[in-house]
Amino acid sequence: MTRRSNTRSRAASEEFDPISGLLAIGVILGSILLSLPLLWTITVMVAGMTIVFFINRWLREQRIQKLRRQQLLDLSPSEFEQRVALLLEDLGWKQVTVRGGSGDRGVDITAERDGLRFIIQCKRYTKPVGPKYVRDLVGALQIQQADRAILVATSAFTRQSQLEARGQAVELWDDRILLQRIDEAERLRATQQPQRSRQTALLFASALVLNLVLAGVALLFDGLPVNNAEAQIRQTSFFGITANAPLSNQTVAEAASATATPRPTRTPQLAATPQPTPTPTLPTATVFNGGNVRAEPNLKGTVLDHIHAYETVILLGRSADGIWIRIINPRQQEGWVHRTLLTLAPAIEAELPVIASN
Repeated sequence: MTRRSNTRSRAASEEFDPISGLLAIGVILGSILLSLPLLWTITVMVAGMTIVFFINRWLREQRIQKLRRQQLLDLSPSEFEQRVALLLEDLGWKQVTVRGGSGDRGVDITAERDGLRFIIQCKRYTKPVGPKYVRDLVGALQIQQADRAILVATSAFTRQSQLEARGQAVELWDDRILLQRIDEAERLRATQQPQRSRQTALLFASALVLNLVLAGVALLFDGLPVNNAEAQIRQTSFFGITANAPLSNQTVAEAASATATPRPTRTPQLAATPQPTPTPTLPTATVFNGGNVRAEPNLKGTVLDHIHAYETVILLGRSADGIWIRIINPRQQEGWVHRTLLTLAPAIEAELPVIASN
């Protein structure tokens, strides 16, 4: 049997709400703009998509409940088609697809039951339905190569319509039969509601466990998310790449004065009053971006304290590879910081002594 490839949509219960689509896009863009480490980005995106999934599920359920509660004659023709499709799904029909619209050739819905393929035509009328629609549906039954057809109406059928359907593979559902089917579907849903509630609870619990596991993995490998330069260093190091931020320059005169070696003082004569020996001035640098002060010159070193943007730190030395700088921060905490966190002139950096790590 052939099937039309230009089906318009599935039943109303399978539509994706546009609001949820916008939320999903917002979650993805927000995760990218936050510049979080890779594992935290994945965690945030999965959590956001989980929220979007349940919001869409809730909105879809509200839309379905509205269709169920609304009076049949208050529905638009397209809403009435979706309501009938929803009724068939509630009754256990399979492959329910809404196909109404221009060029539907007398077929609003296709569905399957007991291995048979049905085509359904929906008429939201207040007057009795005439035989013309029965004859049209019989013709569509042959064209579509379906097994049976149903003509659903919100009113009665004329006597001639009933005669036309007699002996044909066509069922007539008038307003009385339609209401009976709706009552039957309500009873089926009432018996299936506990199972559906358990399935929803299980789905929610599984999503919660998945998000907690992802958050735990991100916390184990990346620590707490910090939106600064060190977080970017940690993210690039995940791929085996070490990022070096551009360096800002200071004047040569400042560098020379900051790194000048103190001249030895002469021994004062006995008659002169001795002058105090000037204390050598240690070079300093300005913090370019906040980050951690660590006990060792690597990303696994214990975090001792922090430095913040625009603070001035005292420079003690550098690691052998030049990537880490030994400093004293304004809170008198000594430790190692990454080179890219400081605004450091090349001349000053070149004068810093190499300090071997423990």
